[in-house]
Parts: sequence; structure tokens; C-alpha cells
Amino acid sequence: MVLGMPKAKARRLSTRAAIIVLLLLLIMMGHVWTPVGPAPVHAVHVLLRKLFILPIVLAAVWFGLRGAIIALVGCSLFYLPYVWLDWKGNVPENMNQYGEIVTFWITGVLAGAFVGREKAALRDVARTHEGALLALVNALDAREHDTQAHSLRVRSLSLRLGRALGLDSRRLRILSQGALLHDVGKIGIPDHILLKEGPLSSSEWDIMRKHPEFGQEILEAVPFLRQAAEIVATHHEKYDGTGYPRGLAGDQIPLGARIFAVVDVFDALTHERPYHEAVGFCEAKDTIRDSAGTHFDPQIAEAFLALDDSEIERVISENYLVSAQESLNVKR
Repeated sequence: MVLGMPKAKARRLSTRAAIIVLLLLLIMMGHVWTPVGPAPVHAVHVLLRKLFILPIVLAAVWFGLRGAIIALVGCSLFYLPYVWLDWKGNVPENMNQYGEIVTFWITGVLAGAFVGREKAALRDVARTHEGALLALVNALDAREHDTQAHSLRVRSLSLRLGRALGLDSRRLRILSQGALLHDVGKIGIPDHILLKEGPLSSSEWDIMRKHPEFGQEILEAVPFLRQAAEIVATHHEKYDGTGYPRGLAGDQIPLGARIFAVVDVFDALTHERPYHEAVGFCEAKDTIRDSAGTHFDPQIAEAFLALDDSEIERVISENYLVSAQESLNVKR
């Protein structure tokens, strides 16, 4: 594993590098072993020679300009001696093959450069999206204090739990967005209810329980947040079907919402709220354990309780703020 790189990403990069090396070796061996005499077989020999461009382009797409250059060097170190030794004195064929090598270099370098620019543009888009998400959270935080810190903490914890459960980068990105914006629907709750210090009446609770649906409506209007909107809409559902607003149960609740529910309750318990004092770390974990199968998905609760305690404590005690790169985990 590359130092400082997540294991899943390191494995993915190692697999891609192995694919490129294997392709280069297969093409090289096929090219050398294919006879150059009979016309039909020689056509295969020439075709294999053209296929050197495939691992070079893959290296450019997966690893950028640096990867393309490494693949080009490997290809050239094989191909040039072959041209010198097997086609010595055949000037027209030598020129033809030298021209192919030049074509490989031009194609590989251009592909690597353009891929690098495209990835930089995608990172800019990701930062823009992150800024938009934080702006929505800040708008709510202007009304309800500690909202931003809570949202950032639960996003960080949700991502750790999601990785422990084996979620891929796309699902982690959706989970990140849903966790950060889970309470954005509270923008639609009147101040006299949202900021009320005492207990809510039954009619006020009816209005408060609409915030997941308000949040869903807000996010569904934004194309890149439509999948996260489903987490926002269902983050107060309970595994036994007693939650709101739809009364979903078990696997009817989206996986992201089931993951988030555990983290949200844990963070709420370990931080002071107007309606309760903060409880200790162990007591909060006991509550998660006791509520498995009723409030929480038992397998997800078990995975949360198995997380490293020091990491969880760092998040809940230091208002840990994750970077856009870590939180979105966008596949580049």
C-alpha cells in the first residue's frame, strides 16, 4: 500500500498497474512469436504492433501523464532493439516502425496531458459542489447553533462506518452528501418551533417531523444531490418500522440512511443538546447496542461498535472537520 493512501485506493491502483504490465507483456510476446513471412499471419504480427497503443492509453487514463510516459518508456525499450536487430538494413521498414514509435509518444503524451486537465476540472467541480453543500449547512447554522459542527462530525463518522462496511466510492460520496445535509429541511421549520427551548406540543412535533420531506424537496431540485435526497428523506426511519415520515422497516430503508441513523444518534448522545445532557462514550455505545434490531440495523450497529474507539473519540471530541477530498472520496 502506498504510504498515506487508503487501502481500497491502493489496491485499485495496483490492479490497474498490473493490467497495464500484463497487456504490454502479452502484446510483446505475441508480436515476437508471430511469424513475419506469410501474408495472413504477418497481418496479425502488424496488428499486434499497433496494439501497443492500448496499454499506453490506459496508463494515461488511469495514471495521467506520468503513467503514460512510464508505459511509453517500457514500450520503447522493447520495441527499439527489436527494430534494430530484426529489421537491420531494411530502411523503409525501419522508418515505418520508427514512425509508429513517434506516434505512440505523441498519442501517449497528449492523452496524459488531456486526462490531467480533465481530472483537474473534475476536482474544481468537486470543490464547487463541496462549497455549495457547506453553504446550505451554513444557512441552517445561522438559525440553529452547532448545526455545522454536528453535520461535519456525523459526515466523518458516517464515512468511516461506510468504509468499514465496504461501500464503494460512489456510495460513499452519496452518503457524505446525505450526512452533511441531513437536516437541511429544518430551513422550512418555523423559528418558534425549531428554536423552542421547552418540549414541543403534539402539533409542533407534527410540523417538526416534516423536515425530512422538506429536505428531500430541496435536494431533489439539484441534479447531483438527488440520490443523497433519499438519505435525507429517510434518516429518521427506524429498523422496526416505528420511525417517520414513511414508517419504513428493515431493508426498505436505504442503506445510507441506516448507516447514518447509528452515527446521528451516537453524536447526539455524546454532545449536549437543549433537551438533554451529553452522556459518556461508553454509555452512548451501550445505547447503540441496546437499540440494535429496533432503532438500528443490527449488522450496521455491530460494525459501528467494532470501529476503533480512538478514531471515534477524536471525531466527537474535537469537532473534527474532514476535507472535501476525504469527505467526497471522488474517484479521480
